[in-house]
Amino acid sequence: MSQASKLPPLERYVRILELLASFPDGLGLSDIARMLALPKTSAHRLLGTMQDSQLVDVASGGTYVLGNRVRRLAYTGANTEWVAAVVKPHLADLAAETDETCYLAKLHAGHRVSSILMEAPDTPWRGFVLPGKGMAPHAAASAKAILAFQPDAVIQAALAEPLPVLTANTRTDPAQILQEYEQVRRQGYATCIGEIDEGLAALGVPVHVPHLGVAYSLGVTGPMQRLKTKNLENIARIMQRYAQRVSDALAAGYMRQPPDPAP
Repeated sequence: MSQASKLPPLERYVRILELLASFPDGLGLSDIARMLALPKTSAHRLLGTMQDSQLVDVASGGTYVLGNRVRRLAYTGANTEWVAAVVKPHLADLAAETDETCYLAKLHAGHRVSSILMEAPDTPWRGFVLPGKGMAPHAAASAKAILAFQPDAVIQAALAEPLPVLTANTRTDPAQILQEYEQVRRQGYATCIGEIDEGLAALGVPVHVPHLGVAYSLGVTGPMQRLKTKNLENIARIMQRYAQRVSDALAAGYMRQPPDPAP
């Protein structure tokens, strides 16, 4: 039995992660076993367990790469003070084109969503979505646009929180909310029609970032009748165009901003 085989399982898992982090294009099973001095059967068993937990993925050609769960942890652990600098211009352009208040929301603390940036047009009516404001998972369009694309465990944790009735239009039945999340995935945007304030409406679109998934969303909010007059689907299409711009900006930013070193 090799010395590596005598190591505790957790240490062997960590060594595999460290190895794959050094080879972003992936490694084959034989390469991993040889580099770590593990029997091939042991390496295969460890990798299978890690796949089940989304710590590793199998890429085309059968090579193993870091899983989405690990990459997501690395990216979200990065210093994100730069996010405002790269996103704010696009948010300002979106506010100018829609003539409505626009904001960026982010997933954090596992399953909670909050707003982190806001831009409002220079109009008589300016909505305010203060940075740091928590977004209700069952009512806020920006939260729905993010949570609809999360693993089941994250969704369950979000819906296990108290779901207060905010207006007569607020849904609190988890089954109905899950159906709405499914609709968000199909149509590519979420709505909040008088669910938080009976006179206001909002739309949210997911921001898909490579290697990160959907941890951000764009939101637009304004008086309900005005948004409906502008046609919600038209606004959503404009937002989706900007979501791609924001995705490109964030992807480039994360590539230039490695995670903070461990203390």
